Amino acid sequence: MMKPVFLILILFVFVGCTNVTGDAPRAISSFPDERLSTAHLFATADTFFSEAGYACSTDSEAGQFRCSRALRDLYIHQTTAEVNIYPGDEGDKAYRIIATRWDEGLIPSELISNTYANDDVEAFCAYLASETIALCSDYKG
Repeated sequence: MMKPVFLILILFVFVGCTNVTGDAPRAISSFPDERLSTAHLFATADTFFSEAGYACSTDSEAGQFRCSRALRDLYIHQTTAEVNIYPGDEGDKAYRIIATRWDEGLIPSELISNTYANDDVEAFCAYLASETIALCSDYKG
């Protein structure tokens, strides 16, 4: 009688659950009279997000920037925040900033919120505007 229950518990330990949800994507664009360089944007993002506790890297060939930070690191469940900045389309000079949250572990996805808003991305956009580097807006693509 205990064997089926034990088998189900073992399956939960080895299978786990993964849940990914994202913040609303945003576009980063330069002010009308200026041109925003990729190197300057990525250097600014690296400094900002590193100070916020993220581990960041830049893929120069692809022109992409990525940061991640552990939000929860329990034995049975891990949650990671990830921020990515991508170049825009060829005709569009804006960049895309996308924030996601990855939940992996034994907590079923039904018990995890499917909405996510990254406060660090909000603060980064406010910083870009206050330093007159760039403007963030809702991505309409």
